[in-house]
Amino acid sequence: MATDSSQSEVVPLRALNQPSKIAEQVEAGATLIVTRNGRPIMGIVPIERLDEPVHQFRTDPMGDLDIPDLDLPPVTDEEIGATLRGMGGGLDD
Repeated sequence: MATDSSQSEVVPLRALNQPSKIAEQVEAGATLIVTRNGRPIMGIVPIERLDEPVHQFRTDPMGDLDIPDLDLPPVTDEEIGATLRGMGGGLDD
């Protein structure tokens, strides 16, 4: 596993069974991406880098969205809320 602070190292969840080894790597500057069944589920970063995002994929803005005009009447936030509340729960139940 890498200890270069410029790279993220991918480790399986079972690697957390060795907390001392994980702590040594992170203390040395490694950022770890923990996976379960090959899917990233969390990141472990050195405390001084806690506010930095940990991403394995592009996070730059996609640019302006091209939303088509469907020529429909305007809908208020209250109408949207009422519709969502009538869809089986979740909001303001």
